[in-house]
Amino acid sequence: MSLLRIGWRDKARGFAKYIATRVRERPYAITLELTRRCNARCDYCDHWREPRREELDTAGFVDVVRHFDPLSVTLCGGEPLMRRDVLDIARGIKQLDGWRYLSIITNGWFLSEARAQALLDTGIDQINVSLNWPDARQDADRQLPGLFERIAHIVPWLAARGVNVQLNSILMRDNLDEALPIVRLAESWGAKVLFTLYSELPAGNRQHLFPPEMRARVRELCAELRELRRTRGVVANEDWYLEQVPLYVDGEPLAGCTAGKRTLHITPQGMVRICAEFSPVAHYKDYDVAAQPWTDCTACFQACRGEAQAPITLRRITEYLAG
Repeated sequence: MSLLRIGWRDKARGFAKYIATRVRERPYAITLELTRRCNARCDYCDHWREPRREELDTAGFVDVVRHFDPLSVTLCGGEPLMRRDVLDIARGIKQLDGWRYLSIITNGWFLSEARAQALLDTGIDQINVSLNWPDARQDADRQLPGLFERIAHIVPWLAARGVNVQLNSILMRDNLDEALPIVRLAESWGAKVLFTLYSELPAGNRQHLFPPEMRARVRELCAELRELRRTRGVVANEDWYLEQVPLYVDGEPLAGCTAGKRTLHITPQGMVRICAEFSPVAHYKDYDVAAQPWTDCTACFQACRGEAQAPITLRRITEYLAG
């Protein structure tokens, strides 16, 4: 979520909403897994291997947001644009009473100009496109020939229309040297880029983890990304997250995960996962955020966790107000 590009009125409403969620012990961010279906075949995610199951209808997902009333809602999958009613879901969420920030994460395959414009017409605040390679190697990464060409067209097309568009990129052993080229590509397209540390949890695949001999380069890269964040404004990560990533790669367990309290994942069936990698624990109508204990899990340090637990500092507040 990037609140830096919204207007003053919405910044004030967003800040008030954040305070309200903290005071009332509500999650400030929820991720709606609209479907586990996906047209990509990534080897580090097993959603596409799962059998098709029943999914909440449009009204069901809108009711989830009504029930929790969070500050931020992210639509994801699988590939969320495989839902025929994804535009209706987005529109329904934006039309609810109160203020919230709505974004979507997509692999970009279905983002034609017409589909992208229809998505913008719902009032969505941010479009995130997954990108791990700055060239046609992205096609092999997702096993979708022609994918990079589609992304290379639609991201600048969106940015030229003033859309808050962001590239989501996984940092892993295979593409570590591509991180800076991805930053340069994002800047040339008018987009930002958010990096997340690879985790083997989704599919049990450890081959993309960093070996010990790459740890020094991870540290150097994170320092470079922090400098680019400060000087170019193209890196969307919090400084704190980029500071902690090398520590985690070095083997230091990092506590403080807020999953289940401040952030929630909702399955396509309307069940709550305290984290995307946990089993469902309750139907969303039965889930008691206040009664849920804080997790002591340190099994990953993905951005969905690390960015959420970054401490609120005077610098962050200043950046929020000045952005």
